[in-house]
Amino acid sequence: MMSLYGADDHLLAITDSIDADFHAHAFIQVCISLRAPFDIEIEGSGFPSKGIVVDSNINHSVNGHHNPLLFLLIDCTSAMAVPFRDLMGDQPFCEISPERIDKITAFLENLTDSLVAKEEYPQFLTQIFRLLSIDYIEPKCTDPRIHKVIELLRNCDDPEHSVEMLAKEVSLSASRLSHLFKESTGMSLSGYLVLHKLQKAIYLIFMGTSVTDAALTAGFDSPSHFAATIKRLLGMSATDISKDSVFLKVSRYQ
Repeated sequence: MMSLYGADDHLLAITDSIDADFHAHAFIQVCISLRAPFDIEIEGSGFPSKGIVVDSNINHSVNGHHNPLLFLLIDCTSAMAVPFRDLMGDQPFCEISPERIDKITAFLENLTDSLVAKEEYPQFLTQIFRLLSIDYIEPKCTDPRIHKVIELLRNCDDPEHSVEMLAKEVSLSASRLSHLFKESTGMSLSGYLVLHKLQKAIYLIFMGTSVTDAALTAGFDSPSHFAATIKRLLGMSATDISKDSVFLKVSRYQ
């Protein structure tokens, strides 16, 4: 069973198990055990952990069979990534203190519903950060051109999502749009597009679309490319994700 939340600059999942082979990706990863320690290997060194933050582009694997876990995948270009980078300093990873993990575990155990409602998600995420002692203030997007770009992507049915195409829609150059997007949202447009594509495919699968059609509609080069991406990031196959799992798309830009 997995509860998966797709946001503009991150993915958050609470899952019964994870088994992610050795890999590296452009996300900062936060992994917290809700029961026993999980096994993690980082750049050749393996050890058990109950909570860890791993920087982007660091080779690692996570093995948490039959062990409830909370994990975050955070776009490394986003404002949300900054406090986690501060936490790691110059190191490729840092472990989370047992006291903080215990507080998060107690918080999750006290939730009355297994899936946090869309309107309650911001408060839920804020509390997770508070228990991690992470100080994060969400950027406020006020530029109507950026709102239009986000709305275009939210309602798109085209697998092509180039920066140039979006820039034309709001009468800006590609470089100017990229600059304004980062300034307005706290994350790069390219990073937003990666998460948009991934979440669109997942959403289509949950709506009953085949994995093949979902992958191609979302803009992946092939179903195998999408399958490899899902396995690498979430430790599950695309088919497994739709079994006994729930997905909720959340956004701070309404």
